[in-house]
Amino acid sequence: MFKSKIILWGLVSLLFSGISTISFAQPTNYIETYQKIAIREMHRSGIPASITLAQGILESSWGNGSLALNANNHFGIKCKSTWNGPTFYIKDDDFKNGRLIKSCFRSYDNAEDSYVDHTEFLTDNPRYERLFTYERTDYKKWAHGLKKCGYATDKKYAYKLINTIKKYKLHEFDLMHEEQPAIIASENAPKLDLIIAQSFPSNHQPNPTPNSLPVPEAFVLPDDYQRGDGLRKFASKGNRILNNSSSILLNKK
Repeated sequence: MFKSKIILWGLVSLLFSGISTISFAQPTNYIETYQKIAIREMHRSGIPASITLAQGILESSWGNGSLALNANNHFGIKCKSTWNGPTFYIKDDDFKNGRLIKSCFRSYDNAEDSYVDHTEFLTDNPRYERLFTYERTDYKKWAHGLKKCGYATDKKYAYKLINTIKKYKLHEFDLMHEEQPAIIASENAPKLDLIIAQSFPSNHQPNPTPNSLPVPEAFVLPDDYQRGDGLRKFASKGNRILNNSSSILLNKK
């Protein structure tokens, strides 16, 4: 009986060990899942896709961290005074009267909302304004800039980002074009007009054919938009955005 229990526990240990190994032995699964979102956000804001992916990897432990699993928070962004959405509490690095207390983190309906909010967190916060003076392809300067601006307390944070980018060749995503340009964009997203113009180049033919499409006009989210709604979720809220999108795609006048 005793030997049977030992064998049983051994099998259980191997089972869980195998599951854990499979989970962490395929980090490219995370990259494949979120690379298109990172590229889209790069064209929307100017934040290198390599930086976004590397931060997501480190902050969420490849999507296996408690915040990612329980709150879809892939970037460790805390509530702050401006957050009005759902929250999730977990002990991190906040102390009160010498005791570690639970910190308030932002919670999202899905991981994509977390990626969108990461963009807006950086573009809306004056602390990170200097980052947008850097070239999109200079991921090293972005990594050190994030650390200097106070994104993380880890002294090796910049080097961890850089090493992750190098190891998985994430910098290659910084040179990629956006497969499906984002029509709906944040009002504060930098250089959006230029992005749209590059995505939909004008046709300069002397005599345009009836099939020639004009350059679609980008529009911004209304004032009542709340962070955390997500592009998909918010688009389903009203016919105003849907009709606008349809008008652009179908070339209605």
